[in-house]
Amino acid sequence: MKNSLFLALLPIIGLGVYAAKVNPMSEADLVQANLPKVEKSKTKHQILCFSKPFGFRHNSIEIGETMLRVMGQETGLFEVTFSDDLSNFAPENIKKFDAICFNNNTHIQKGMKDEALRKSLIAYVKNGGGIFAIHSATDGGWPEYIDMIGGNFRGHPWGAGGTWDISNEDPKHPIVKDVHGGKGFKLKDELYVYNDFDRGDQRVLMALDMKSEVNGTRKGPREDNDYALAWVKKYGEGRVFVSAFGHNKEVFYNPEILKMWVEGFRYILGETNVETESVPKPTFNLPN
Repeated sequence: MKNSLFLALLPIIGLGVYAAKVNPMSEADLVQANLPKVEKSKTKHQILCFSKPFGFRHNSIEIGETMLRVMGQETGLFEVTFSDDLSNFAPENIKKFDAICFNNNTHIQKGMKDEALRKSLIAYVKNGGGIFAIHSATDGGWPEYIDMIGGNFRGHPWGAGGTWDISNEDPKHPIVKDVHGGKGFKLKDELYVYNDFDRGDQRVLMALDMKSEVNGTRKGPREDNDYALAWVKKYGEGRVFVSAFGHNKEVFYNPEILKMWVEGFRYILGETNVETESVPKPTFNLPN
């Protein structure tokens, strides 16, 4: 009798499993569900999203674009132009945008070889444009680009398959104060270390917790153990926000990361004014 009942229910069970498989939440739904609730901006800014890799291609580029589209719609902060056409960086075109999001592009120096376009980008930022750099936007560049971003990818000892301890180094800063209540947290993602990084040139918001036992299983190249993961800086009159997070797709709908990213966009778009002066690395984030 029990076997007969089980066999009779099999089609219903199978239908439920099938429905769950064919109707999962879309990536857009996941982003929307996890975005922080904020008052809609009264000014809709214009953003250029540039995602073209000239080296390694991340499979999270598409969800990065989805995140931007949904965030812009839900917050009212911006409209996004998605384009990998380098002519957008020409002086007559770049001025149409309030900010540029470099979304996991790599080795931009290999694509943007035209010196006039390079100068146009740097001048745009120095004259007040905003930059939002996600993950491998820090991988490559020419000297002025690297100086603007604040670092240049060197490697990722803390890889994408691991879950790592992150330190909130500036828990009262408006961009990160609401991320896990200003406390440290764990995140599964690939975390970069940088060449040409100087804490004195930017305000570090988050970094690897170098007192963490799990983080200590990997060895980084810096003797000072200073592994920044998110920072803000002024570059001339321009505003720059950099996030090392963004290799794994799940990061793009992580509610805590989205809190930081919304505030990062508000900063680079001039909606908020925040401290950008450098601060020393806190002692709570250094090995004994």
